Amino acid sequence: MQDLRMGKGGGSIMDFYKFRESDTMKILIKNLLAGLLACLVLTLAGHASGTEPAAASAADVGFKGRNVEHVHEFLAGASVAGGALDDYYFVLIGDIQNSPRNFNHDVFNAIAKEVHGAVDGKTGERLYDKIRFIILLGDMVYEGSGAKQWDALEKAFNGRAPDGGSYDYINLLLKDKPVFPALGNHEILSFRPFPQDRYKDLFDSPQGIANFKKFFDWDHWIADPHIFYPVPADLPENMFQKLASKLADAADRRSLTENYALKGDGRYHLKFYDHPPLREEEFRAESVRLAAELAPVFQKAGYGTLPALNSDNMICYAFEAGNVMYVILDSMSRGWHYPVFAGFKRTLYPEKKDQHRLNLYTLSPFNGQTAFYEAVAAYAHEHGKTIVPMMHHSFFNTARNPYSLGIEYNSWLGLGLPQAPQDKGDRTLMDEIIFSDVPAFFSACVHRYESFSIVTKIPGQPDHTLRWTISGGGGGPFKAGPITYTTIKTREGLYNKKLRNEPGPLDERSIQVRDAKARFGYHYLLVHVHNGQILDAVPHFVEPADLPRSLSKPQVTLTSFYASAPGSAGASVEFSPGFWGAEKFIKYLAFVYWRPSVSLGFVDYNVRGMGPDARAVAATMEASPFTLECHIPKGNIVTLRPLGFEYWDGRAGLHRAFVTTGLEMPLIYDLTGLLEKLDFGLKVLFPIHGGPGADLTFGTRTKLAFFIGYRIKL
Repeated sequence: MQDLRMGKGGGSIMDFYKFRESDTMKILIKNLLAGLLACLVLTLAGHASGTEPAAASAADVGFKGRNVEHVHEFLAGASVAGGALDDYYFVLIGDIQNSPRNFNHDVFNAIAKEVHGAVDGKTGERLYDKIRFIILLGDMVYEGSGAKQWDALEKAFNGRAPDGGSYDYINLLLKDKPVFPALGNHEILSFRPFPQDRYKDLFDSPQGIANFKKFFDWDHWIADPHIFYPVPADLPENMFQKLASKLADAADRRSLTENYALKGDGRYHLKFYDHPPLREEEFRAESVRLAAELAPVFQKAGYGTLPALNSDNMICYAFEAGNVMYVILDSMSRGWHYPVFAGFKRTLYPEKKDQHRLNLYTLSPFNGQTAFYEAVAAYAHEHGKTIVPMMHHSFFNTARNPYSLGIEYNSWLGLGLPQAPQDKGDRTLMDEIIFSDVPAFFSACVHRYESFSIVTKIPGQPDHTLRWTISGGGGGPFKAGPITYTTIKTREGLYNKKLRNEPGPLDERSIQVRDAKARFGYHYLLVHVHNGQILDAVPHFVEPADLPRSLSKPQVTLTSFYASAPGSAGASVEFSPGFWGAEKFIKYLAFVYWRPSVSLGFVDYNVRGMGPDARAVAATMEASPFTLECHIPKGNIVTLRPLGFEYWDGRAGLHRAFVTTGLEMPLIYDLTGLLEKLDFGLKVLFPIHGGPGADLTFGTRTKLAFFIGYRIKL
C-alpha cells in the first residue's frame, strides 16, 4: 500500500530521470493511471473468468452443503444394522483460527497432511481409513462477526489459500471426513473501541452466531433424525412449511402453527419466548409441557429432537457413533449473545452484579442447555450409551487470573465459583457432569496440549475419574511463558470451597486433580474408541520442519495522487522489502505488521498553473521507516504512517523536505473482496527545509494529499 508523492522537480535526481518538461510528466502520470486501471480490470477479469487456482473449481460447489450431506450420510450409515461402529478413531482439532493479521490456515493444512499419514505408534498400521470424523472444537476464525473471515475460511476448506496457493490437504481431509463443529469465543468475537467489563465484553456478537450458522448450513444441519437437538427456537419460513407438509396428522400441524409465528426476519419463532412466565416454577412447568408436546411433532417430520427448548441462539447438539453419545456444548456461559436469554437476565436480575446468576451452565429452567443435557443423559441411560461431552472453553484451565475478564470470567461462571467473599457459589451443569459416570471430557481454547484427571470423592462411594483433555494447537498463537499447573490447582481449591458451601450431604463432596501434563506445539488429537470406551487420546505434533515458513514477501505499490493547494498531481512507485509481526517487539500488537518502505516518484506542482506559485515538475523520494499495517475489526486493513520523510528535487532552487504522516485503507474492501488491493489514503505534509539557495516559497503551501494505489505482492 502506498501513499502519494508530491513536489517540484529538478536537480540531480531530475537529471537522472531526465524529465524536463511538465508535458512529459503528464504523460507519465496518465500512463501510470492507465496501468492502475489495467491492473484493476485484470483482477476483476481473473475473478470473473475463473482463473483462480485449480483447487477451487470443483470444490467451490460448497463445503457447506457437502459437509451437511456427508454428516447425515455418516450418521445414517452408523445407525443401520451391521453399520455400528465398535472400533474407530476420530480427530479433534481446536483453535485452527487464522491470525488477526491475515486469513491464512497454513498450520491447519500441515495438520491435515499429518492426519492423512497417521499411523499406529505400536504397529505402524495406517489409520486414515479408520478415522471416521473430524471435530473442530471452536475458534475457526479470528473474528466471527466479520463475514470476510468466513468467506476466507470457506475458500480454505475448498482448498484455496489467501495468497493464491492451495490447501490441498485441508480440501482432501474435509472431502473424505465429515466435520462436526463447536462454537468458540472467537466465533462471536467483535472488537469494540471501549473496554469490556464483567457483564458485557467482546464475545457477545449475535452477528457471529449468524455467520457460524450460515457457514455450517445450520437449518439443514439440525433437520436430521441422527442429530440430537432441542426444540428449535426459530426456523426459516421455507423449512417450516416443508416440515409442516410432512405431518399427516392435523393435530400435529395445528400444534406447530399455534406455537410458532412468522416474524419480519422471514423465520418462524417460538411464541413461548414472546411472553414467557418469569417465575421459575411456572416457567419450568410450561417449558416442560411445551417441549413434551413439540418434540414428538418434530420427530415425526424427521428431526432428532429431544424434549427441551432451545435458548434461541444456543449452539449445542449431540450425535451417536457406536455406543458413544458425543455432546457438543455451548461454552459461552455468559449468554449475552442470546437475545432471549439476555432478556431473561435483565428482567430477573436488574442489577448487573447479579446477572451472572443466569448463564448457560446454571441449573435453572431458564437455561435451555441444562434441559438439553438432561434430555441427552436420559436418552443415553435408556439406550446404554456412554456420554462424552465436549466444549470449546477449558473451565479448569483458562490461563491467567481467574478473577479477570473475558474468557477467564466465563470459566468462573461455568464452574459456579463465588463472585464475592460473602457468596457461596452456584450449582452448575459442570457439577452434574463431573459427579457422574462421564469418563472423558474434551475442550480447547488453551493454545497447547494438556490433560489431567479429575478424581471425584463422595463419602461411601468409590472414587470416579474423569479424564479431561485440552487440545488447542490447531493454529492459534502460543502464549509466552513456561507451562505451570497453578491455574488448575487454584480452581481445584476454589471449586472445593464452593462444594463445602453446598447444603446437606452435597457439602461432603470434593475433587482432586491428578496426573497433569502439558506440551506446547501445533498438533491434533487422535482419539481411539473401542466398544463404546475411549481407549486413548494421543496428541500428534507437527514437527517444526513440517510447518510452512511465514514468508516476508516484498511488495510494490503503484500510486497516483492529488494534492490540494496549489493543486498538484503525481505518481510514485513504492517498494517494501517485507513485513514483520509487531508482537516480536510488543506482545499485545499481534494484529500489527511493521512494513518499512521507500519510494520514488514525480509530481507536477501547480498542475493548473493557477495562483502565485510557479508550475514545475519535481522528482520525489520518501522513506517511511515506521509504517504499520494494522488488521482491525472484521478483517479490514488500515495502514498507519506515523512518521515519514519526503524530499522533492526540481529545477535549480526548487527543493523542499517534508515530515509526513498519514493513513490508508482498502477503497472497496467488504463489498466484493475483489478490490482489496486498491487503496485510498490521506497524507499530511509538514514543510521543513528547502536546502541552500532554494526558493523559500516552493512547496510550502502543500499540506494535504489524497491518493489511490494498487498493491502488488512479489
